[in-house]
Amino acid sequence: MRLLHYPPQPARHEEGVIGIGAHTETRQCFTILWQQDDVRALQAQNTNGKWVDAVPIPGTLVVNLGDQFARWTNDVFKSTVHRAINNSGMERYSIPLFFGTDYDVKLEVRFCPSCIAIDWLPHM
Repeated sequence: MRLLHYPPQPARHEEGVIGIGAHTETRQCFTILWQQDDVRALQAQNTNGKWVDAVPIPGTLVVNLGDQFARWTNDVFKSTVHRAINNSGMERYSIPLFFGTDYDVKLEVRFCPSCIAIDWLPHM
């Protein structure tokens, strides 16, 4: 668990000015995030490559799937590409709880037999 602080940035988004760049949780199964204030900053990338605001909703948590979960499900469930841009002009705090396995654990497809099917692979 961490407490993250994003200082205020200009109210108009300038290309290249971000709080944290686009990434997935590479060493995590999933992340549970409490956005403790009303400041919009978290964005997730949808399947069309468009950035969508993760609007803070009081009393709720945001769950980002990580690369470990994607691997365990053979990408049936994909890890969430996300970033933070705090162009609100106010400080922002968030509290993520990271959940992952020991770094020495072998990552292989674990869940649901249909995740292991290889008929989608291109024929060589």
